[in-house]
Amino acid sequence: EEVAEKDALIQEKEKLYVELKNILARQPGADVAEQLSIYQKNLKEKTRQMKEMVKELKDYEAQVNQNKFEIQRLDDEIKGVKGEYFSARRQQQYQAEGKQLGDGLNPIDEAQNENYELANQRLAEAGHGLQGAMVGGDASVFAGSAVVGS
Repeated sequence: EEVAEKDALIQEKEKLYVELKNILARQPGADVAEQLSIYQKNLKEKTRQMKEMVKELKDYEAQVNQNKFEIQRLDDEIKGVKGEYFSARRQQQYQAEGKQLGDGLNPIDEAQNENYELANQRLAEAGHGLQGAMVGGDASVFAGSAVVGS
């Protein structure tokens, strides 16, 4: 009887041992903990890199917007200078035609001449000199577009 009790106790202990062994087998080992630590470090590094890239992207977007505004400002300035130039050029042509017809118009007034020279100078400084765009002394063509006709 005592032997039977001890056999039952041994079987119960063996059963408990097998269950605990199975539970421990399912637990992560040292290699899994090490791998998890490596993954966490990589995640932190990638997160830091992503934040830096987002900051750089915002900086580049701000630069693009500044460049767009600068381009628009320069386009507007060029349009204004073109208008001044062609207005002065048109006035000069009208007065020159009036002199040829002998209708008694005064020569080009000094202020208009200065306006013409200033407009031409500003365009030349901006790299848009009009001398090559003039066709036979006529201001009707500028950069391939019809602007003023006689």
